[in-house]
Amino acid sequence: MSKSSPVNRLYFGDNLNVLRERIADESVDLIYLDPPFNSNANYNVLFKAQTGQAQAEAFRDTWEWGESARDAYDDVMRANGDVALIVSGLRKSLGDSAMMAYLAMMAARFIELRRVLKPTGSLYLHCDPTASHYLKVIVDAAFGPTNYRSEISWRRQSAHNDAKQGRRQYGNVRDVIFFYSRGDEWTWNPQYTPYDPEYVEAFYKHVESETGRRYRLSDLTGPGGAAKGNPRYKVFGVERYWRFSKERMNALIAEGRVVQLNPGNVPAQKRYLDEMPGVALQNDWGDIRAAAGRERLGYPTQKPLALLERIIKASSDEGQVVLDPFCGCGTTVEAAQKLKRQWIGIDVTHYAVTLIENRLKGLRVAANSYQVVGRPADFAGACELARRDKHQFQWWAAWYLGSHTYREEKRGADRGIDGNIFYPNGPYGTGRIITSVKGGENVGVAMVRDLRGVIEREEAQMGILVTLTEPTGPMLAECASAGFVTKSAHGRMPRLQILTIADMLDGRLPKLPPIPERAETKAKPRRKKDGDQIELLLPFEGAAIKPAKGDFVDPRFDSRLFQSAE
Repeated sequence: MSKSSPVNRLYFGDNLNVLRERIADESVDLIYLDPPFNSNANYNVLFKAQTGQAQAEAFRDTWEWGESARDAYDDVMRANGDVALIVSGLRKSLGDSAMMAYLAMMAARFIELRRVLKPTGSLYLHCDPTASHYLKVIVDAAFGPTNYRSEISWRRQSAHNDAKQGRRQYGNVRDVIFFYSRGDEWTWNPQYTPYDPEYVEAFYKHVESETGRRYRLSDLTGPGGAAKGNPRYKVFGVERYWRFSKERMNALIAEGRVVQLNPGNVPAQKRYLDEMPGVALQNDWGDIRAAAGRERLGYPTQKPLALLERIIKASSDEGQVVLDPFCGCGTTVEAAQKLKRQWIGIDVTHYAVTLIENRLKGLRVAANSYQVVGRPADFAGACELARRDKHQFQWWAAWYLGSHTYREEKRGADRGIDGNIFYPNGPYGTGRIITSVKGGENVGVAMVRDLRGVIEREEAQMGILVTLTEPTGPMLAECASAGFVTKSAHGRMPRLQILTIADMLDGRLPKLPPIPERAETKAKPRRKKDGDQIELLLPFEGAAIKPAKGDFVDPRFDSRLFQSAE
């Protein structure tokens, strides 16, 4: 598979494979990564409807030492060098633990991230304090300790009362962000924060009566006098060595920027507050709070847009390429898009890819201005996804079929339901179609009987069994024996149908009632400042649907259609 320079591409897949197979050497200007690591327990991602929430484990970040970790460790050892020495030493200390699994898999990725970064590029590693000290020594080994630039402390909250939760420790209100460059020269655009109000009052105490502009007075004399080459002449009757030439001084006087408070006083220069950039940004960032309100999309690790905008502005220029290999809900992608950078995002969950697509739609980004790579587009691709990750295959198939809600990824938790499709059923209210996806090579009549039992238990109108392989004769006979929907506003509708992946990809869909189309983003002027939350139209009229616990709403459909799952 050929590698190419990434230009506005969204990859669905394992970032290690994508980096190795898709991203060319020295093709990226800035990397930001926030690798998921949970120091407590599995994160549950919350997808909130209007008045409540439904849960889905869209990703798991509880690492364990297994085949993937061993493979990553072996890859690092084969690469040799300083990273291998550090990682092997950590394994001797930590053993085959969950932490070691995390570090081995991250080490393999740091090697690839350095490869794809340009010589003038930078990397920002946003990490959990539980693992930050281990990660730093690995990145030191990968990038070189002399290329470490800063440790940024981001205070995401002003206070956190851990004591109330029974934890005997200080409140945890900050994250760590390590800033590295690839080499001795790197893209750098200084950033500034506003002056403290007390500083302004103390130093910019003068106010122009004509304009209302605040200013302070600055010394115009030339330090060192003639020895430093400063010219000597008179200004407003006062002769001194000055820091400016006579021509430059006269220009400042003409602009009204030189004042003499009293006759005989040494003239001074006006420096206006509104022309000052502010305070140079330090490594303690307390002015940006965690994502909240309209910006909040439901990911527990979601970072605020302002945080990513600051990083991207500081360490890249317009037109340069920004990479986020753990792009999650797409904050980095949105920030890069808004700031006119090219971007590449990678995520292992299909839901995240769909969410980012919808987020871009909310920015009025044309679908043909970026690529989605890795989503199955043919039967061979579907088979490969089913082999690689059966749960992501189930999510993809339910998504492709147009399910409004999905079941959570937790193994064994779906109770035979992989997705739900809702439709208006006239006088009978809202109809429900349950989808069940089977990605294995072996199928049988028991699967149809199981789905029939599910729709009877759930009192749903219809069921669709999606299979990777062709159904058997007994399976088709079992579907036929289920009969038709008894209360249908759309004529004779089979209760049970089988849809193969091949037929689905070819557009040969089962017989269905009119299904609401996906809600498109509604373009309208905002009354408030831009936020991140996507606004959608209702798919169809009627009472809100109450999804079961464990369901969450596809981001293409309006959450206002759904009530809270209790």
